[in-house]
Amino acid sequence: MSSSPREVSSPSAPSWWQERAAARFPQLVRPPLEGDQRADVVIVGGGFTGLWSAIRLAELEPSRRIVVLERETVGFGASGRNGGFAMTMVTRSIHDLVRKVGPAAARRVHAAMVKTLSEIEAFCATEGIEADITRPGLLTVSNGPEQDVRIRQDLEASSRLGLDDITPLSAAECRALVAAEGVRCGHYEANSLLLDPAALSLGLARAAERRGVVIFERTALVRAQGTRSGVLMRTPKGSVRAERALLATNAYAHAIPRIRRFLFTICAYIVCTEPLTTSQWDRVGWERRMGIEDRRVMPHFHRPTADGRILWGGRDAPVSPIGPDPLRDQDPRIFGRLEETFRQTFPQLDDVRIGERWGGPVGATVHCLPSVGWLHPGALAYAVGYSGHGVGPSALLARVAVDLLLERDTGRLTLPLVTRRPMRLPPEPLRWPLLNGAQRVLQAADDRGGARGPLGRGLIRLLQ
Repeated sequence: MSSSPREVSSPSAPSWWQERAAARFPQLVRPPLEGDQRADVVIVGGGFTGLWSAIRLAELEPSRRIVVLERETVGFGASGRNGGFAMTMVTRSIHDLVRKVGPAAARRVHAAMVKTLSEIEAFCATEGIEADITRPGLLTVSNGPEQDVRIRQDLEASSRLGLDDITPLSAAECRALVAAEGVRCGHYEANSLLLDPAALSLGLARAAERRGVVIFERTALVRAQGTRSGVLMRTPKGSVRAERALLATNAYAHAIPRIRRFLFTICAYIVCTEPLTTSQWDRVGWERRMGIEDRRVMPHFHRPTADGRILWGGRDAPVSPIGPDPLRDQDPRIFGRLEETFRQTFPQLDDVRIGERWGGPVGATVHCLPSVGWLHPGALAYAVGYSGHGVGPSALLARVAVDLLLERDTGRLTLPLVTRRPMRLPPEPLRWPLLNGAQRVLQAADDRGGARGPLGRGLIRLLQ
């Protein structure tokens, strides 16, 4: 069977972004892998990490044959369902990053992410990828006393690192940017992009194919095994034998026992309004159209879209004990809680209807720090664990993963994304009740505006 993609009408999509991309761009169907093939590098996962890695490999080694295996279609998972925030954030915040890796390493990671965001912009401009990329910055706000503390900690960490792109804001200054209820203070970071993630996924796939990368869709990985000369990746109807391989499936890496030791799955949810009228936008201001997050432990995030909607996500993040579960992509109770906080924040938009709702799995680590490493040294690598912040960091992790695969000494392999090993999770059957219990305690603390009891206060101290 030929591996050349062809245009087709698009099936229904799990997120509004994917439905919108299907309407905007010609849709391609890429055939599944059939038969046995050889490659220099095989990448499992057709999301941001896999596609960026394929592109960077092809640019560095254009003579190598690179194959991407995607179980569904490119951008099917979190890469096509997220909020479209490409931030410098790789953990929970800049304060959290300093606390976990130290100031010197945090400064290097932040600088690498600032550079990465510029590279994303430049690449999309050069390749003609129409992903509605803007650089309006990120406004992070406090909605309660416990969040005030976290805002101050972020500003202190920024000052300690000597950063000049994070600015403190009073309540009045925040409300001058957007008329949101309950805001007490905040900070603004200039280096942050907003984009259409599904459109970016499709654009990256085409950019990879222009560089000779072969992408097989509807091709699940059944088994990965080592050989004398590399790896053998078995699929339902064929196999790929390669020198080296990269697992870039994020939440779906739950299926790999050695990755499941440190990676767990949370369910993330988003609602989106219908397009606002000019008069409705006038009620909220938001003229600079920046992205916004609050500083809850389980934060809300919201942003305008290119066609004038407000996307609103976050709040609840339940743990899925079995990994990605399509049955949990829709949850009316959580959608209702998201709409509740949207109405509380923007009471002046009581005539705006919520038009779209979707969810999906997110791969997370205890430290909220993504990780790159070897499963089988010299043969099988992985890059996973974005904890909901993968749009920007995936492009950096792809460069790190390529350095690892090609044994390139660029300095990136000394970043904590490689050197800090992920914390192992408790074994089953303790894992799910402990993770779910912790999530419930933290969710309750957010909803009440503070932790109660020694367990709640202890968990908050670990994260603050």
